[in-house]
Amino acid sequence: MLSPRKYKFLDNFKLGADGKYVYTGDTYSLKGDYKKTYLKLSLLSVLTALCVIGSGLVNAAGMNNTFYVIIPYVGEVICLFVILWNSVRIIYAGQNVRAYIKEPGIPRITSGAVALSVFAFCALAGSVVFTAIHGFENKMLHCIVYWVLKLVTVPLGIVLNRFVKGNEWEKL
Repeated sequence: MLSPRKYKFLDNFKLGADGKYVYTGDTYSLKGDYKKTYLKLSLLSVLTALCVIGSGLVNAAGMNNTFYVIIPYVGEVICLFVILWNSVRIIYAGQNVRAYIKEPGIPRITSGAVALSVFAFCALAGSVVFTAIHGFENKMLHCIVYWVLKLVTVPLGIVLNRFVKGNEWEKL
C-alpha cells in the first residue's frame, strides 16, 4: 500500500484530454536570474564534494583505525549525498520547479549543509586529538592536508546553507 504522506504529490497529476498526465500542482520560480543561481549552487556543491571526498582520500593519522575520526567522516559523506542529490534535482528541474521537488529539497540542502559543517568540525577535532595523543605516525604532510580540507569544509557548509536560504522563490 502506498504511504499517503510520501506519495501525496501524485494527486497533482491529472489525466489530460490527450490521455497523458498533466501536472496541476504548484510551481515555483527563482526571483532573478536562475541560471546564475544554479551555477553558483553547482559550484558550491562540487567544491564541497571535492573537499569531503579529498579528505577521505588522504591517509591522515587516525583515518585507518579511530572511530572518533571515521564516524564523523561517514556523517559527512551522508550529508554530501543529501546535498548533491537535492541540488541536482532542483537544477535539473530548470526555471520552473515543481512543489514536490522544491519544498522538501531546499530544507534538505540547508540542513544537510549545517550537519556537514558540524561533522567536518568533529572530524577535524578528532584528528587533532588523535595527533595530540599518538603523534603524526610519520604522516605530517597528510595530516596538514586533511586539516586544511576540513578547515575549508566547515565554512563551505555554512556558506552553502546561507546561499540556499538567501534565494527567493515565487509561486507561479
